[in-house]
Amino acid sequence: MPVTKKTIIIEDRLEEIFSYLPTMSFDVSGEKFPVTFGYGDELSLNGYLANREENSVYPLVWMLYPLEENHKKTRLIVDGLELIAAVNTNSSMENKERISLTFGKVLMPLLDNIRFALKSANIATLGDKDENFKVVKYPNYSKTDAREENATIAIWDAIKITVDLEVISTCLNPIKFS
Repeated sequence: MPVTKKTIIIEDRLEEIFSYLPTMSFDVSGEKFPVTFGYGDELSLNGYLANREENSVYPLVWMLYPLEENHKKTRLIVDGLELIAAVNTNSSMENKERISLTFGKVLMPLLDNIRFALKSANIATLGDKDENFKVVKYPNYSKTDAREENATIAIWDAIKITVDLEVISTCLNPIKFS
């Protein structure tokens, strides 16, 4: 009887990779928080946020559905994988302060850590030879009516990262951040 390979589950593989992301500080106290990883559409994101304490969620990396997977024999290819990296914020911050604090001290370093983790993981390959990421900034992002479908219930500073990713079915070696 031939042995078949198990189907690669992108959510599990990314959770393994992102478990190595270093803790981050995003408030004046300097307290460090682990990066939280989750996945789903925006409706499931709202449910996730509503069921947790605010300080246990951020910084957040959320893989956004829907996503199209191309399964090969021992690898999985996802073109246009979308990740949202977000921190809770308030609407009273001015843009200069927002760029300096939430983007400069948390979101862009988090982007660097995500990029490093994906490049360093022996189970992942970024889609093109230049290892490109597309990044869209969302300062002061919120929807005013949380009852709308696809509306987040928090006020965020966020970035959307779009990347092509290939994942293989092997054991993940530890990722070391210096």
